[in-house]
Amino acid sequence: MRHSHHHTSLADLRALVDSPLQPLADAASRSVSVEVEAGLFLLSRDLAIDTPFVFESESFPASTLSVVLDGEATSQTQGVEAGFRPNEVWIASDNDRRPCRTVIHAGRQVRTVELVVTPEWFEASRRNSGAAFEPLRVSMERPLQVTRRPLDAHLRRIAWQVLQPPPAAGLAALMLESRALDLLAVLAESLGEAAPQSADALRTRDRDRVMAIRARIDADPASIASLIGLAEEFGVSASKLKRDFFSAFATCAGAYVNERRLLLGRALIEREGLSVSEASYRAGYGHPTNFSTAFRRRFGFAPSQLRR
Repeated sequence: MRHSHHHTSLADLRALVDSPLQPLADAASRSVSVEVEAGLFLLSRDLAIDTPFVFESESFPASTLSVVLDGEATSQTQGVEAGFRPNEVWIASDNDRRPCRTVIHAGRQVRTVELVVTPEWFEASRRNSGAAFEPLRVSMERPLQVTRRPLDAHLRRIAWQVLQPPPAAGLAALMLESRALDLLAVLAESLGEAAPQSADALRTRDRDRVMAIRARIDADPASIASLIGLAEEFGVSASKLKRDFFSAFATCAGAYVNERRLLLGRALIEREGLSVSEASYRAGYGHPTNFSTAFRRRFGFAPSQLRR
């Protein structure tokens, strides 16, 4: 297991612009670190590691939108689960510095894109006038808050563009600035829709249980016949499960199960070469037509196109 001690600060982020973070010297890695405007940073990583990597850092007042395409990590920030999983979006904001210990798991590619907005941006930028950005500003005046939701097609497309910029330097800079502003709009809109749940909104017991429920869904979404059955597995009512799941991740438990099933079905077709019918049954759908309809609604094209 590799270890790195890196105390993050605004100055450290600016250093990354000139010297992108390379956590493992022998890792096949690629990163992007750009200060789009004063106090507004776009960061990405695309790396493969062969052993677990421990990263110790310190947060600072900021609001962050993180898009996770691939990779998995566990992390604790003063008792709050701050790790990540594939196909996830999470928004975190804080008004203080906090120690954080993150373990990035080995065995799969890690692909993430982050937008970091600091209080300095509100002092320097001309873009942040008006009520639309007020929830973003207020978020950095409150104690640690975290929301999570499944990754949608819009953010997935933005993240891939950040990870694969055009080869021409001028075009790459223009594209990265544009994508950073796209992410900024998503962050401001998300915070404006509803105040994120406080990290302390759930009791420790409830938080641990809902994290275990999500891990159960991630491990085998096809086997979950109903939320009632899932709730019974964990000794709670279905209404309690739904309420706590939404409080923790800002998405409905049923929608999360459906998302994981669709992603499983897509992976079975793309990576294992299964037919649409085989993939639909393996993903927990009772009939291929139901899978194809949900797939088209989610991704915008038919699953049969994956086999062409």
